[in-house]
Amino acid sequence: MSTHTESDKKPTPGHGGDHPFKVTVRSLAGHSDKVTVKPSDEVGEVRDKEVKHFVSKGWLTAGEYALTLPRVSENELDPTATFGDLGIVEGDVLVLINRKPQVDGADRFDQ
Repeated sequence: MSTHTESDKKPTPGHGGDHPFKVTVRSLAGHSDKVTVKPSDEVGEVRDKEVKHFVSKGWLTAGEYALTLPRVSENELDPTATFGDLGIVEGDVLVLINRKPQVDGADRFDQ
C-alpha cells in the first residue's frame, strides 16, 4: 500500500511560494539573456524590461514585441498573466518575437 502526503511531494522548480527562478529570454537572432523571475511576475513587465535590455545592446530594434514559450506553443503569452499562471519553470526558454515585423521596401509602392 502506498500513501502519499503533501510533504512527500517534491516542489516543481520555479514554483512553491514566490521563490525566484531563472529563465532564458532569447531573440530570434539567437541573442539571449538569463533573467531571474518570480511566479508572481507578470509576463508583460519582464518582456518590457528585456526588450529595453536587448535594444540597449543593439540586439533588437525598438518595436512592439511579445514573448512565446516554444515548449508549449508558438502563441504569444498573455502579457497580463503571471509566470506561475502559465506554468513557466526554472530553465524555460522564452522567445521574443516582433509583433509588427518591418517589411523591406514596403513604401516603394506608395509613389
